[in-house]
Amino acid sequence: MMITVSMKLKNLCLCTLIALCLPGELVADTLELSTLEWPPFSGSNLPEQGINSKIISQALSFENHTLAISVLPWNRAARTVTTGQTVGYYPTYFNPANGLLFSNPIGASPIVLIERKNNPIIWDQVSDLNQYELGVLKGYINTVEIDEMIANGSQKFETGIDEKQNILKLAKGRIDAIIMDINVFEYLKSDPQVAKIAHQLQVNPKTLQNKTLHITFNNTPEGKKWCDIINNGLAQFDAMAIQDALLPAVE
Repeated sequence: MMITVSMKLKNLCLCTLIALCLPGELVADTLELSTLEWPPFSGSNLPEQGINSKIISQALSFENHTLAISVLPWNRAARTVTTGQTVGYYPTYFNPANGLLFSNPIGASPIVLIERKNNPIIWDQVSDLNQYELGVLKGYINTVEIDEMIANGSQKFETGIDEKQNILKLAKGRIDAIIMDINVFEYLKSDPQVAKIAHQLQVNPKTLQNKTLHITFNNTPEGKKWCDIINNGLAQFDAMAIQDALLPAVE
């Protein structure tokens, strides 16, 4: 009897020791990220809070973690990371120069020009766009070349509060073209105001740049831990295939 009790105690101690030694990542936890209203990729009223959110949740599920998001204006969402309020935000374009950590791609973003059908934009080099006034969004990254031209004053531009406002301004002739993700444009065609004028607009046939979308994390031990967890999960499935399956058809 004493031997049996002793063995049980040893087994119990061994199990406890193993549990204590398990990596923290194996304990189910919630990743809190900030994002913005950017349908169809992210948003509080979208199914599963958007395509990017669904992909992130699936990546977390392989280690039984869950996702919680705060939807904020974009500049505030980005600041929550630099101020340490959250460990990360998404979706972002890859920009290693800012010193933060970036996950592997959680989606793709073709950046195009939206133009009026009766005023198509003719260009070969990006500098050809200087003759046109472009609609952009404050705080958003466009392309390196266009952002440099805006910074040095060679590119005419007007800043909008969101893509919908820029689309309506374009239809009224207040700007010549908009820089935006083609999938966001296709999604916004379902908005009642945009639907009324969408027939006046088209996508310029030349793509400015195909970009990948990422989560940006604090460059801290906590940020690196979650970045590694996300990357391990993303390696288990094809994020781009999920995006393609969920995106609205491009007309």
